[in-house]
Amino acid sequence: MRLAFGILDLTGRVLLAFGIGFLLLGAYLGWQTLQYSGDSRNATGEVVSHHEIVASDDEHRYRPRVRFRTDAGEIITFEGQIASGAKRLAIGAQVPVIYRAGKPTEARIASFTDNWLAPTLAVIIGIVGMAGGWMVRRSIRRELGKRPV
Repeated sequence: MRLAFGILDLTGRVLLAFGIGFLLLGAYLGWQTLQYSGDSRNATGEVVSHHEIVASDDEHRYRPRVRFRTDAGEIITFEGQIASGAKRLAIGAQVPVIYRAGKPTEARIASFTDNWLAPTLAVIIGIVGMAGGWMVRRSIRRELGKRPV
């Protein structure tokens, strides 16, 4: 029985570490997004096409291609960061764009999905992992406290 509690305790510790790791990842990704947004410029782009990606299991995914004009007058075309199973933006749709003046080819669509989805999911997974690890360890301590050694 002691071995089972030892394994559960280890599982709780692993979940806690997993949760902390994902919280740190979420903080890093959020920091990167804030840094990018901090020194960027805004523009309005137009979806001109979709880049089709075919996975090995014949699954099709699409990334929007967006064209916009920088403040300097350059016309830039880039692909969105998120690929999805459906064409989430119609061709001809106007979308907000953010870009760095020094590197306009590294532009992003200025939406929650393209900028904040990854940090948000990482933080949620981190919180769930930490809560799970804490609950496992708490229940083990409670059970060990009830049992005579």
